[in-house]
Amino acid sequence: MNRTYKFSALWMMCLTLFNCLSFTACDNGEYLDTNQYKGGISLNVFGPSPVARGGELRFLGSGMDKVTAVVIPGCDDITDIKVISSAEIRVTVPQTAEPGYVVLKTAVGNITTKTKLTFTEPISLEEFTPKEIKPGAELTITGNYLNLINEIIFTDNVSVKSNDFTQHERKVIKLIVPQEAQTGKIIISDGAELPNWIYSDEELKVTLPSVDKTLDLTNKKPGETVTVTGKDLDLVKKVLMPNNDAVEFKVTDEVGDGKEYKLTFTLPDNTSDGAIVMVPASGVKVAIANIGMALPTNVVATPVTGLRAGDIISLKGLNMELVSAVVFPGVTEAVQPNSKSATEVKVTMPAMATSGNLQLNTNSGKSVNVALETAKPINLSYSSNSVPAGEALTINGSNLDVVSSILFGGNVEVSVSPKNASTLTVNVPTTAETGKLTLKMANGEFVEASSLTVEKPICAYIPSLPEKLISGKVVVLNIQNGDKLTSVLLNGVATQFINDIDKGTLTLNPPSTLNGTYTLKLISTNGEISYNVLVVPNESIIWEGHLTITWGEGGRVMIPAESFLKVSASTTMRIYFDQIVEVWGQAQFNYGDWSGITFSLFNQTLIPTNDDIYGWTFASRVLDLTLTQDILNNIQAKKDASGNGIIIQGDKLIFNKVTIVNK
Repeated sequence: MNRTYKFSALWMMCLTLFNCLSFTACDNGEYLDTNQYKGGISLNVFGPSPVARGGELRFLGSGMDKVTAVVIPGCDDITDIKVISSAEIRVTVPQTAEPGYVVLKTAVGNITTKTKLTFTEPISLEEFTPKEIKPGAELTITGNYLNLINEIIFTDNVSVKSNDFTQHERKVIKLIVPQEAQTGKIIISDGAELPNWIYSDEELKVTLPSVDKTLDLTNKKPGETVTVTGKDLDLVKKVLMPNNDAVEFKVTDEVGDGKEYKLTFTLPDNTSDGAIVMVPASGVKVAIANIGMALPTNVVATPVTGLRAGDIISLKGLNMELVSAVVFPGVTEAVQPNSKSATEVKVTMPAMATSGNLQLNTNSGKSVNVALETAKPINLSYSSNSVPAGEALTINGSNLDVVSSILFGGNVEVSVSPKNASTLTVNVPTTAETGKLTLKMANGEFVEASSLTVEKPICAYIPSLPEKLISGKVVVLNIQNGDKLTSVLLNGVATQFINDIDKGTLTLNPPSTLNGTYTLKLISTNGEISYNVLVVPNESIIWEGHLTITWGEGGRVMIPAESFLKVSASTTMRIYFDQIVEVWGQAQFNYGDWSGITFSLFNQTLIPTNDDIYGWTFASRVLDLTLTQDILNNIQAKKDASGNGIIIQGDKLIFNKVTIVNK
C-alpha cells in the first residue's frame, strides 16, 4: 500500500490547544453562535490536528447531525459523514487533502474553522501478513514510524495494546490475533484522546471453524449423537441448538495434524426444528446442521369414539416415546401419559374433555393430532310426548349416563344424576314450557332432543320453589291458580298459610321443629300437586373456621361471650365437625375460666370416655347442646380477659362452625 506521510513532532502539542480554538461562520451574512455546546448548530472542537491522510477527523459541538458536507482543501465535498450523535460527526480524510481551513456546510449556513487543519507525515501502514489468519496466531504489520502506534484495533472493536505486542519497532509490529477478532479492516492508532486512526486498505480474513458439509438431520430423536467433521473446530466455544440453548460438546483431532477435527454432541430432549450452530470466541455463528425432529406417526387411538371421563385411551404408532404430554380438546392443562413406549402411549380421559383433536406434544415443540369423539346421548325418545308440569318424564336412549342437566323449554334447567345409560327420569318443572329439550353434559357439550309438550296444571301450583326453606321463618312464594287452593300440607300436617289471590302469592311459615326433606302438598278444588322441599334450621353462626382441636396450645375453639347475650334458655347450640380418625375423637367444653360445662344432650349418640366426664367419642358429625339459663349466666360471669365465654379443646376433631338454632 506504500502510504508515507511527513510527521511533525509538534502535532501532539497541537492537540492540547483544541479547547482554545475559535471558529467563524457565515450564513448569508448572519452570525452562527459557536459557543461551546450552547445549542443550535455550533462547533466546539475538531481534531486530531495534525491528522493522518486516510485517518479519521472528528468534529464536536451542537447540532452536528445537521451538517450536510465537510470541505477540506484539495478535496471534493465529503458527504460520507459518520454521525455518532447530535454532538459528534466523523469523516475519513482523503489522500488528496491539503492543509487549510475546514468548512462545515449546513442548511442554514456554513461554519469555517479559524485554525488550519495540518497533517502528520511519517506514519504509514504498508502491509500485513498473512492475509488470512487463525485466532491465536501471530500477525505482522509493516510500515514506517510504527513505533508511534499504541493500539491495533480489529473488527469488531477488539483492541490489542502496545504492551501486548510481541515485537514493536519503527517499521514492524507483531502481535497475537485475539480469539474475539473478526474478519474486517484493521486500524492502527496512536491511542491519543482524539486518536489518529489509519485503516488498512484490505480486510484481514480471520479464520472461522468450518464443517466439511452442513448435515441434514431429518427425523432425528432426542438422545441421538451427532458427529460433524471440519477444520479449525478447536476454535469452537459453544454449540447452540435452534432454541438457542447451549449443549455440551467434544472436539477431537483424530489424526493429530491440527487440520481435520471431529465435533460430537448429543441432541437434548427439547431439541426443535431449525439450524444448529457453532460459535467461536468472536461470536460469529457458523451452521453445523439443519434439523427436523422426528414425530409420532401412524397414530391410532383405541377407543376413538364413545369416550367417557375416566376411559383409558391407547394410542399406538411409531416414535411414541417422543410424546411428552397430551392435550385434550376442551381442557387447558396438559395430561401426562399413564405409560409410554416406542409403540404405545396410554392416557386417561379427563372429565371436561370434548370431541375434537387430541394433541400429542413432544419436547421439540411439535405435535401430532388425533381425532376423538365423546359419548353423547343418541336414539332418544320420551315415555310420553305430552307431560303435565310437575310430573315425572322418562327419557329413553343410549349414553344417557353422561347427561348432567336438562334444559326445558322456557330456559328452565334441571340437574340430573342418571343411574344407567338407557333411561333417565326427571320431574318436569312447573315453570317449564312446551319446546325442545337440550341434554347437557358436564364437559359443556350438548344434544338437542325433540319437542316435549308441557301441560300446565289446572289446580293451584307453585311455579318455582327456592332451594331451601328455613324452619320458623316466613317465606313468600308465587302461586298460579291460587283461587283454587283450599289447604296446604307440610310433612303430612296441615300448615297455616296466607293466599293473596290478587298478588298471586302464598305465604308459609315452616314449623321450627322441621329439619330435613319433606313433602309440600297443595290441595285445590280441582286436584292436588306435591313437591319435595328441603327445610333447614334457622341458625346464626357464632364461630366459623377449619380448626383441628388439640389438647395443647393453638388448637382451641374460642367463642366470645357476647355471642350469647340475646340467647334465651333452652336454645340449641349446634356444632359441625369432622373426625380425623374414624375410631374416636374427644371434645371438652369449658367456660372462659377453664371450669367445665355440663350440657344436656339430644339428637346425638355419645360414647362416654372413662377418664373425663367432659370428653366424648362421637358417632355423627353434628352435635346439639342445650343452653340452660345457668349455662348462659356462667358464660357471661366466667369469661376470660379476652371476652371468650366458651373454650373447646380436645383431640382428633376438626371444627367447621358453631351455630345458635333460633327459635
